[in-house]
Amino acid sequence: MKLPPIPIGLVNEDHTMTNNSENASEKKYIFCNWCRNETNHVLKGEHYRDYPGYNPDGSLGIVERVGYRFWVCAGCERGTLEEFYIFDATNDEYVSRPDVEYYPERTNLHVKEKYFVQLPKKLAVIYRETLRAYNNSLNVLCALGIRALLEGICADKGITGSNLEERINNMINIPLPQNIVSNLHSLRFIGNEAAHELSAPSIEELRLAIEICQDLLNYLYELDYKAHKLTNSRQLKETKVKIKK
Repeated sequence: MKLPPIPIGLVNEDHTMTNNSENASEKKYIFCNWCRNETNHVLKGEHYRDYPGYNPDGSLGIVERVGYRFWVCAGCERGTLEEFYIFDATNDEYVSRPDVEYYPERTNLHVKEKYFVQLPKKLAVIYRETLRAYNNSLNVLCALGIRALLEGICADKGITGSNLEERINNMINIPLPQNIVSNLHSLRFIGNEAAHELSAPSIEELRLAIEICQDLLNYLYELDYKAHKLTNSRQLKETKVKIKK
């Protein structure tokens, strides 16, 4: 991103704010939180402020720029604010790359919350807080939340044991297949490292751990409910057919 030419008269000693509306028709691809994809965005307005630095001889040396751009998705027409910072020597041979942040924060790397109708309220709270910790890059808290969610599931299902390791092993009585029970210990290890060593797992490990938790919650609390709902719906349909006959 190159700074436009800055005449000396526009860079005042009192740091006067400057505006630039010349690029109002500019477009670029930005991930849209609502379209869930990179889409064409149209620039609707730009505002920036320059902070000049002068050479010993009084000539303009460098210019730091802090600015804002308002983009609108060409698809859903939702707005996005871009904040950018540029440290630039105002030399054609060197232009620094801008630091850019978008508001609202882009959610392309977030895990989307799933809704479980039959999930007990206490477990639902732990699940939502764990997910929010992940989506806000609070990795240690997220790992602790995953461990707490496992503890909560064991408590809700009446699974006993002197520690979490034994309780996970006893989840085979729910019943859960042995291979799944064995692999659930990976979630325990993630929580242990966060709790005792304050060590945060990688983003990839946390994302996979959350997806495993979502599958576990679906299996333990939703699958039976949905299966019964489908069976009841079909039985009701069959009853109506018989009445019509």
